[in-house]
Amino acid sequence: MNTSNPFQIPSCFQRTDLQQRRRERFRRGVVAVVVAMVALLVILLIEGCVGEHTKTSTVAVGQPEAALTRTTTVESKPAPTIPARPVASPAIPPSAAVKATPPEFVYTVKPSDTLIRIARLHHTTIKIIKAMNSLDSDMIAVGAKLKLPSV
Repeated sequence: MNTSNPFQIPSCFQRTDLQQRRRERFRRGVVAVVVAMVALLVILLIEGCVGEHTKTSTVAVGQPEAALTRTTTVESKPAPTIPARPVASPAIPPSAAVKATPPEFVYTVKPSDTLIRIARLHHTTIKIIKAMNSLDSDMIAVGAKLKLPSV
């Protein structure tokens, strides 16, 4: 007498069913990893855009909108010379007239710099920086050398 259950799946079909479940599990795992990687890339892209936006907005502070797309080069002009005045009394040495001008140092403009930021960092004003460097506008080029008064 055959005592096998008529509703039981034969063993040859059970193996294929097990393999099919493993394949399906593997596919789900691969899809989950791909979705996680795409989500990570999207998050990093958004972070980069937000960071770039804050850099751009700090550059734009105090500058016209055209300054973001166009820069002018700052030509270095020689410092104005102070004509020597005739000294009436020999008590004041001639080198004292040269020391009357404030000492200065040269600052190299970085990509995120603006005249406002440079002036605040070095405790001076935009007018003084523009006067010392013979600048006509607020636009400065990256890598330009600016003369600043020393504090």
